[in-house]
Amino acid sequence: MPSSRFCPYCSAALAGKITVGSTLDGGIYRIQRSLSKGGMGAVYLARDGRAFDRLCVVKQMLDYYDAANPEERDRAQRRFEEEGRTLSMLSHSGIPRIYAFFVEAGRYYIVMEYIRGPNLESFVTQINPDGVAIPPVRTLPREDVIRYAIQACRILEYLHGLPRPVIHQDVKPANLILDDQAGEVRLVDFGTARQNIPPDALHGAPASIYGTEGYAPPEQYQGKAVPRSDVFSLAVTLYQLLTDDDPRMHPFQYPKLGQMPREISQALERALKPDPNERSHARQLRQALELFATPNRQVETFTFPGGAQIRSVATLAPLSDEHWEAAKSFMYHGDYQRWLRDLNRLDLVLAANEIVQAVPDQDAGLEQFLRVVDTGLTRPHTVADPAQLDFGRVAREAGISRYVELINTTRGYTRAQISVNQPWLEVFPTELPIAVQAPAKLRVAVHAEALPLRQEQHGQVRITLPDQEPLTISVTVRVSILRELWRISWRALSSAIPEAYRTTGGLLSGYERIRSTLARPFVRWPWLHLLWYLVLAALIVTGLYYLPADRQLVTHWVSLAHPEAWYGYILPALLGPLLIAAAVVIVPWLLLLVGGLLVGFIKGAWRSFVR
Repeated sequence: MPSSRFCPYCSAALAGKITVGSTLDGGIYRIQRSLSKGGMGAVYLARDGRAFDRLCVVKQMLDYYDAANPEERDRAQRRFEEEGRTLSMLSHSGIPRIYAFFVEAGRYYIVMEYIRGPNLESFVTQINPDGVAIPPVRTLPREDVIRYAIQACRILEYLHGLPRPVIHQDVKPANLILDDQAGEVRLVDFGTARQNIPPDALHGAPASIYGTEGYAPPEQYQGKAVPRSDVFSLAVTLYQLLTDDDPRMHPFQYPKLGQMPREISQALERALKPDPNERSHARQLRQALELFATPNRQVETFTFPGGAQIRSVATLAPLSDEHWEAAKSFMYHGDYQRWLRDLNRLDLVLAANEIVQAVPDQDAGLEQFLRVVDTGLTRPHTVADPAQLDFGRVAREAGISRYVELINTTRGYTRAQISVNQPWLEVFPTELPIAVQAPAKLRVAVHAEALPLRQEQHGQVRITLPDQEPLTISVTVRVSILRELWRISWRALSSAIPEAYRTTGGLLSGYERIRSTLARPFVRWPWLHLLWYLVLAALIVTGLYYLPADRQLVTHWVSLAHPEAWYGYILPALLGPLLIAAAVVIVPWLLLLVGGLLVGFIKGAWRSFVR
């Protein structure tokens, strides 16, 4: 294989040999050991210094091309970049994740998830370079082989079901790794994965470009790979794992096919058809294998509250919707997982366990899981009631509220994010869970303190939902002059009354203190009452007697027996002191009461306006 020490374009020194302890990408990745080496790339186990020394796989592109041929180099680099790009757009538990892609010292590298476990090739007989057959340490039971093949079918269903289907083009035992932790197979090495293969794949190009001899279907040798090409390769892989017959020794011949159980041989025959149009696709092969996996075994039913029972995954989603609260408990307590394991749906077991660990919200977790179970599941659809809010004519005040109900009209669970487009609008809460059996209430408040008078204001409440177009609730409000005057008057009154009460109370308390001080001598010497009474009576009589002539009741001293004397002098002398005493007490009290109320009312109203 050609190699070079310097880049033919920039003349930079190429990376030297990678050994244990070597570092890449500025010291981020430290090599632990070599995992494998092929014609186009070398694979190493490394630790990622940026992720707490996480184990990862570093794949290095080798210079298998003629370094003096720029076209070959460009083609090789594009192929390597395509592998990284393909991995970056895939998201499936059976496919390793890509962490990074970088170029260092003229070499291209891909950093991927490390999957701990053996590949399926370790369970079949292998031929060493000397042609000696090396039997495996152990073989896989037929039940395990079928289970792993079903899992591989699901991976291919995902790849082939993408908007732009991805064709792996090199499915074989060596590229199926058994994950020790999950107990499931992972499909690796996407170096040849693409829409179609180069037309010169059969003429001078390395075999790994179009797949591996013995596993690749006839059309792949012609550069016409289709999704069902991967199904052919998987069927050959399944044949080898069940029979330990190496297909590379006799491509397109399967002498031990008749020794298998009839159901398996028929499923493989359909998947090994030379014409891809007559060949099974991944789902058909999986369904055939699933029928064989549990043909005579009584599958345990799963019972829901009320006695409803299911025996297959097909009815899991609708019954979970019907018994939502119970379904959450079933999933987050592992009941679903135990039942699905009995059905050999380990892919769903893994998905459920990952969701339980990653999503603490049980409603959201169950909804996410049901969408994995049934990819065509109806999405939740939410409507708002009412769809418009008209607050009408309001005064300038805060906290004018109305309520809107968000109703899930279909099924399942969703979560709404709520926002507004005006500063005078407010919603609570801003995030709202919505279940199909429980309409959610949203409070919409208007802060009208700063809104202009007699102008209609328009705002919007925007409700963002993950599975539908955003909902918009239009809000209308108008500040009324009459309502504003009434509000101001009421606010002034509500402030003035307490202030008037406080002011009046203070004045009357002062008056009471003065009155008590003046009354103290009369309490000590009661005879002062009589003295005060006589003095006032004398003053009254004297005053009446010396009134001007036109106002005198009598013009001369008259006898007490005369009636005019009683009305003119005696009654005023008797009653006058009492009336004067009462006036001295009551009149100031009344004046203080009225004055206090008036002053307090004015002070309270003024403070209300100032605020």
